[in-house]
Amino acid sequence: MRVFQRQAQAPPDDPARIQTRSTPFYAMWDSVVRFAQEIRASDFMVEMIRRRDAYGSEGVMGALDCATLYGLTRWLRPAASVESGGFIGMSSAFILKALADEKLTTAKLYSIEWSEECEQGALIPNELRSALGGFVPMRGKVEDFLKRDQLPRSIDMFLHDSSHSYRHMLWEFRQFWPRLSHGGLLVSHDVQMNAAFPEFVTKTYAHDKKTGRRDEQRTSHYEWGRWGYIGFAVKKNRSAS
Repeated sequence: MRVFQRQAQAPPDDPARIQTRSTPFYAMWDSVVRFAQEIRASDFMVEMIRRRDAYGSEGVMGALDCATLYGLTRWLRPAASVESGGFIGMSSAFILKALADEKLTTAKLYSIEWSEECEQGALIPNELRSALGGFVPMRGKVEDFLKRDQLPRSIDMFLHDSSHSYRHMLWEFRQFWPRLSHGGLLVSHDVQMNAAFPEFVTKTYAHDKKTGRRDEQRTSHYEWGRWGYIGFAVKKNRSAS
């Protein structure tokens, strides 16, 4: 993953290292915005919106959320990602496009969809679906895949887009946060539907007793935010300085 690999390799007084430890991650936001603007102005976006509207747009991400997801994925450069509620593949397509644009030929996206009634991944262009087996469709419930240990134990990005009930969203966040690597991304769609996402993020904070401000040593995220209906948090291992 781009930022955190560089942080580990940089000398202690390197300006890039200092910036990655600061809050907010100005370079991260700049990169995500640039990538999002790039994809929104692309022929790929035009084609994906055409496909979405032809298939039926109910329950499918809009352009802003797709661009945000693309930008986050390009910034992170994840080797292994899991998404719940992959549905007909709108989110999958933008994740796979980001991986392809970063030339991550060995990266994997494990896309989980429970419904037998939808054509899983139907919107994904053929060139992205077949690219070296990067798209891994999985039909069934997230709970069952976890119980059977059929998902990677360490991942770089998790996207929640399945049942948007408060209890299920919070459950998925709690299940996949420990699986995220240092600097990994927890991403959720439709965070406006209930309090699950802000409540989860709140629990990753630790506060200094004297000042009441964030204790950077004990807080388990680097950065979090919301753009459109996408919420995200960048994980920090508590042992990291």
